[in-house]
Amino acid sequence: MPPLSSRPALPTSASAVVYCEGQFGEQDGKTANGLVRHSEKYAIVAVIDSRQAGADAGAFLDGVPNGIPVVASLADAIAHAGYVPDHLVCGVAPADGLLSSAQRVVLLDGIARGMHIVNGLHEFLGDDAEFVSAALLAGVTITDVRRPKETKDLHLFSGRVFDVTCPRIAVLGTDGAIGKRTTATLLVQALVARGIKAVLVGTGQTTLIQGGKYGVALDALVPQFCSGEVEDRVVAAFEGEDPDVIVVEGQGALSHPAYLTSAHILRGAGPQASSSSTRRGASSWATSRWSRCRRCRARSP
Repeated sequence: MPPLSSRPALPTSASAVVYCEGQFGEQDGKTANGLVRHSEKYAIVAVIDSRQAGADAGAFLDGVPNGIPVVASLADAIAHAGYVPDHLVCGVAPADGLLSSAQRVVLLDGIARGMHIVNGLHEFLGDDAEFVSAALLAGVTITDVRRPKETKDLHLFSGRVFDVTCPRIAVLGTDGAIGKRTTATLLVQALVARGIKAVLVGTGQTTLIQGGKYGVALDALVPQFCSGEVEDRVVAAFEGEDPDVIVVEGQGALSHPAYLTSAHILRGAGPQASSSSTRRGASSWATSRWSRCRRCRARSP
């Protein structure tokens, strides 16, 4: 039987509630944090976290109100919106990638109310009999964002990245959940604002949920294909957009023994420059080759 996410059609509208009970603003709430700061795919109508209920999500995260309320429950989110939003996004991102019993109850409640589920965890809800049955009964979809393509459709490293003539910047770091994706997103926005055509290549589930056009959930892949999939997405961004620069989101950490994905990004993207973020929030840029990019200098005011 095909994955549940491949069967019923998704709605054309894209309103969403983000579930992040007990974790909004914390390390394990990074998917919710990212969606509050930036979302091209979904209009976020509320964040669920009873600890911070009553707060403005933007003001709580960054000191700048954005009109997204933090509420105590799914019922409160629906009452505030005045309708049942289209999607319920699982905004928690624990290291083990698994749902707790209490979290399952909330997502199942969303299904019962007719909401499509967007899940970025390693635990695929489209393979869970309870979720599959509930979704079929309600006529909604489950999208497991981290679900990889069929093995036959994955790419091995080929060397095609060496034909990419624009600079690639990899935003790396010394630990997980320290702002690599946020930094990459802000960098792309800043470059575009200066007249430089920049494209983001995502490597994690949150960027894909945000609506990133080019990306892969790298930590869900068999390692043999990781470098090749990064290369494929970089080449696709180059051929599809003809950008002046490609910014590649980092994953994991260069110096942390628990992570390997940074090595795959370095090999697959072949960056000429990198940003290194640390737990202290420091950032340093290697720009010796960047300064020699004629295309970027020509576009910069």
